[in-house]
Amino acid sequence: MAKTKTAEKRSRLRYREVADTLLQDIGCGAYPVGRMLPTEIELCQTFGVSRYTVREALRRLEEMGLVSRRQGSGTVVKSREPERKYVQTLSNIGELLKYPADTSLAVVGRSEVVADKQLAAQLGCKPRKRWVKVECIRSTKEGVPICLTNLYVNPKFADISDFIGQDSTPVYALIERHFNQPVAKVEIEMYADTISNEGADHLQVERNTPALVVVRRYSDPPNPYFEVSIIEHPAGRFTYTMELEQAWGTGNLFG
Repeated sequence: MAKTKTAEKRSRLRYREVADTLLQDIGCGAYPVGRMLPTEIELCQTFGVSRYTVREALRRLEEMGLVSRRQGSGTVVKSREPERKYVQTLSNIGELLKYPADTSLAVVGRSEVVADKQLAAQLGCKPRKRWVKVECIRSTKEGVPICLTNLYVNPKFADISDFIGQDSTPVYALIERHFNQPVAKVEIEMYADTISNEGADHLQVERNTPALVVVRRYSDPPNPYFEVSIIEHPAGRFTYTMELEQAWGTGNLFG
């Protein structure tokens, strides 16, 4: 078993070595853009590796946008520089915006609204569209309010306010559970602003306090948004973190 793992590790290292060498050769012009790389058999002989190792190395170069492979035609050089790719790793929609597990969401108000031009621009809808607005406060277990969440939902989901706060289930998931409305797409917009007068009152901060505003729009395309949340975080009460992974071989872009 140990020998097998060692062999697998050695194989992974070998295709990285092959890919790194080809990466350098392409970068310095040894293989100009538009020209063909040596055949797989020739690369096997050059590096003294298996065909599997060569194919894995070429696959990595293709992922980086350096080469294009066509069965029966060989591998052609597309670019001397790797594409700058970043991969955001998220395991589920709930991780798009995390809150501490010991916080809770409570409804403080509900009303029917008709979107004027300004609100429609925020919500991403046409003016005069009707919504049910559900005002919520998220607080820590000590009772410190950390954000104001104004939820705008399709009027047919108005009763969702009865289920908010019973547990930690996100509102979009509550809508799916109770109204059989799936969510296939989430759009997120984040920007710096000052706290609204409504937010200042609910969150017990001074007016014009700097704030992080997060707008999330939920839909099931091609249908329009069925839920939009506008969340105001006063400065110093919330930190939003996102983990990014740099694709291998794209250079030191985080420096």
